[in-house]
Amino acid sequence: MTQEEGRGRTPQPRGRPSIVARYAPQVTQWLREYPDLSGVEILRRVRLAGYRGGKSALYELVKRLRVGASGQPVQTLPTEVTGAVESSLGPGPVPGVTRR
Repeated sequence: MTQEEGRGRTPQPRGRPSIVARYAPQVTQWLREYPDLSGVEILRRVRLAGYRGGKSALYELVKRLRVGASGQPVQTLPTEVTGAVESSLGPGPVPGVTRR
């Protein structure tokens, strides 16, 4: 038993509250309705809904929500699609995208 538990207090969460967490139910619903929905489209939709957080946090949420019940990730986009996205973003490496 911790000191806080002994005093009847509930432990407080550490760090800043998650901005992206409040959008998880909506993102989950979109992914159920449209399993192939891209992360970019989800970002566009949550920004229209008022999300002002970062892309990386949202993409990490989407990644976690896409993992199936078996614990295996769902199929990712084909190379042709990711290549098209990379080329539309301009020259140079794209943060968070690794070449296969």
